[in-house]
Amino acid sequence: MKKLTYYLTMFMLATLIVSCNQKKIDQLSADNLELASEKDSLNNNLEAYLQTFNEIEKNLDEIKSREEKINLQTNDNVEFAENDSRRAVVNDIKAINSLMKENRKKMADLQSQLSSTTSEFKSMVARLNKRLNAKDEELVALKDDLEALNIEKAELAQSVDRLNYTVDTLSTKTQFQTSVIDAQYEKIEDQTEELNTRYVTVGTFKNLRDENVIDKEGGILGIGSTETLRDDINQNAFQKIDATKTMAIHVGAKKAELVTNHPKGSYVLSKNAQEEIEQLTILNPNEFWKSSKYLVVMIN
Repeated sequence: MKKLTYYLTMFMLATLIVSCNQKKIDQLSADNLELASEKDSLNNNLEAYLQTFNEIEKNLDEIKSREEKINLQTNDNVEFAENDSRRAVVNDIKAINSLMKENRKKMADLQSQLSSTTSEFKSMVARLNKRLNAKDEELVALKDDLEALNIEKAELAQSVDRLNYTVDTLSTKTQFQTSVIDAQYEKIEDQTEELNTRYVTVGTFKNLRDENVIDKEGGILGIGSTETLRDDINQNAFQKIDATKTMAIHVGAKKAELVTNHPKGSYVLSKNAQEEIEQLTILNPNEFWKSSKYLVVMIN
């Protein structure tokens, strides 16, 4: 009987111990499941946070790239306000505003979830938020620069218009002055040509008389008469020369005499090997032409 009681007592004690251990095992299993679930949730949250961080960082990189494009399109570009560059800048600014709006929404979502995150993630979010605020300030400065640039472009356009007006005015004045100067030069050239023009003719008495260049005066029955220029001299019988350039007159005759008056020593009659007077050479133009603008050489 005592043995039976002993065995029953031991059995009940063992049953109690097993029951207690099972409860502990069940509790531990439940705790493990809860921890696993919390771990999965934490991992999911971490992935979501990191994805949001990466998206904001990507947006910031895109904003920086568009800012650099804006700077390239506006620096040293006089036609910025009037060509395709202006439309490109406007499109970039719209894209930047859209990206910043998206960044602010993502940042607000992150901050609303900070209560369940670690201090390290809170610090990361705070640093990212600081970058976004700094970017907002940069965009404000960029907007101010673009507005100032538009004003500068407008002022530059006005300056160019004024300069064009001045250039046109000067051009008109210059054209007028040039035409006046050209007319004066032409007049001077004409006067110079007239001053330097001399008239030369060479021929026999008969030819010169028939051409209404010379006539005989004085004498009796032709004896003792002299050849003189006619008052109504025929200009077409003469060849025009430039007294400053022509120094030799072709004669080509056995005998030659000058009907017009030219000082001796201011010229010379040169003969060739056949003893013909080949040409008249002017030695002193000023002296030679001082008495007359005409040279009439009578030959036979």
